[in-house]
Formats: sequence, structure tokens, C-alpha cells
Amino acid sequence: MIQELSIRTPPLLPFRFKRYFESRNNEIRIFGQCEVTGRNFEMYVPVEGFFVYLQGFKTLAEALGSTPEDERGFILTGISPEGRKAQGG
Repeated sequence: MIQELSIRTPPLLPFRFKRYFESRNNEIRIFGQCEVTGRNFEMYVPVEGFFVYLQGFKTLAEALGSTPEDERGFILTGISPEGRKAQGG
């Protein structure tokens, strides 16, 4: 079942696009459009770490430490790794 990704800390400016997640084979697929490029992006993270983060028990870096930092940024900011490169970051 696909669900909208909740935002733990809302941004100052609202996101243009929503992000979603669904469980797939012991992983969570997180997907949506990049706030910078408008292109579709998807990533996979471990189920346990993802739900520990959503429940507020750990920070994103602690809960999903094995996930690359630029991909974790998509969860927080809605900006994909490609979008970060386009911004010069």
C-alpha cells in the first residue's frame, strides 16, 4: 500500500511535490518528484530504520546511516542527488 511520507519538520516554504513510501520485500521504497528538477526519483531503505526515524526515536542519519547522505536528503528536503548537483551542491 502506498502512503504519503509524513514530514517531521515542515520546511519554511511548502514542498511543491509530495513524496510517498511503500513496503517492498523487506525494504521501503521512497519515491516522488524532485523539488529542483521535477523528475521522478526513488530510493530504497531498510524497513526497521525507516520506521524508527518516522517514530522520532532517532535522527535520519542515525536510523539510516547505511543510506548515502545525498539520498537521505531527499527524505528531508525533497531534493534528489541530481537536484543537488544542479544546485551546485
